[in-house]
Amino acid sequence: MIETIIRKNMMKLTEKEQQIGNYILENKKNIINLTSTQLGEKIGSSQSSIIKFIKKIGFNKFSDFKIQLGKDLENKKNSKTENFHSSLTLEDSFEEIAHKVLNSDIYALEKTIYSQNFENLEEIVQKIKNSKRILIIGTGMSSIVAQDLELKLMKIKIDAKHYQSTQMQLMNLATLSEEDLVIAISHRGETEEVIKVINKANEIGIDTISITTIESNAVSKLSKYNLKTISEETVFRSSAISSRMAQLILIDILFLRLVQENYQETKEYIDKSKKIVGWLK
Repeated sequence: MIETIIRKNMMKLTEKEQQIGNYILENKKNIINLTSTQLGEKIGSSQSSIIKFIKKIGFNKFSDFKIQLGKDLENKKNSKTENFHSSLTLEDSFEEIAHKVLNSDIYALEKTIYSQNFENLEEIVQKIKNSKRILIIGTGMSSIVAQDLELKLMKIKIDAKHYQSTQMQLMNLATLSEEDLVIAISHRGETEEVIKVINKANEIGIDTISITTIESNAVSKLSKYNLKTISEETVFRSSAISSRMAQLILIDILFLRLVQENYQETKEYIDKSKKIVGWLK
């Protein structure tokens, strides 16, 4: 109940209240034994802010909030309902699913942006800008992000190609030189096909940029440059929802920085592309 209320109202809360809400969501078992003062100290907030938050989500007293939290934890302990994706359960209503997915995506986007080293990002932008040809690799759900990057770079007249087939990736790689670039997209960073292509690129002397999870992985270690994403994805990743959103926002940032760097010229390319596509219709 409390989790649903907080997630449902998250966008209506102030930044400080969101911080309190997120802490409660991530530490429900520990909070049951804390006073409002102790909870405030844990979060770096005042007791009055905690009480204000509790009242905003519908409880008159902190003790009432803890009683309900205890009931929620007990119900979850006795429930046979399983999570089918991240925090989603089989008992969730359609509205609850919508709010949980929204909050999961917001979490992934914010955490991913806040974790970036922008000097590293700038160096990556310059590398993309100065490369003659770019091979973009990504399999499964990461292939969707790879295609998005291919189309964006194509719009601004950067020679970039994406192939889903590992054989086609390797054939294209064989035609590249040290002046070219490989961009690898893999959430877990352990996909064998991606690792194989990166190893070959390293043998040839071609630099590699990878977009992976922030956790330690083979792809990031093999790449010269790495962009890290943060999401709530679990081992059950049938759709890779929030991780894909985190990858896409990094793609958007790189693309817009490239446009900004050479605005007049890229604007002409984009306008020309719009006109040609319009004619084709």
